[in-house]
Amino acid sequence: RRVSPNASGGAEENSFEEMTMAEIMTGKGDHFPGLIPLVYAYLDHIQCDSLTMSRMTTYLDFIEKRATGELVTPATWVRNFVRGHEDYQFDSVVSDSIAYDLMVACKEIGEGKREAPELLGGIKIKPIEAADAYVKKLDSKRLENTQIMSLLERYSSRQKKIGESPKNMEYQI
Repeated sequence: RRVSPNASGGAEENSFEEMTMAEIMTGKGDHFPGLIPLVYAYLDHIQCDSLTMSRMTTYLDFIEKRATGELVTPATWVRNFVRGHEDYQFDSVVSDSIAYDLMVACKEIGEGKREAPELLGGIKIKPIEAADAYVKKLDSKRLENTQIMSLLERYSSRQKKIGESPKNMEYQI
């Protein structure tokens, strides 16, 4: 870990290190729990209802798969679509027919009419209805540091990865 030379405060609180997107999202070692476990800890703290927790788990699993490379990024998907199009001549020119077909494909994916498992992992996200969005009042009580650390430990250990490759990942839950 390195220390920021221009920051005020001590060396420990100003230390930093490079991390992959997967490490930022899922955690790294014992010193950084990851953003996804932090979100789970927050949802647990506010006593999130089961419907919202289920939906958030779907979203967070999606984000984790994107961060670890299990799912392609939208840019990669577009590039693959163009390169795989029958009219593409591998000359870096995206013709009108390719652009039109790409827009139709994007529209159909957004509407749930076309599957794109390499992009979405087979997930079809249903719209959130405003009428159902605020069923449970959120709790805003303060937590002690020991409670926060317990929540973080619980959620960061929830998804310890087994295996080497993102394609072969299994999770302990």
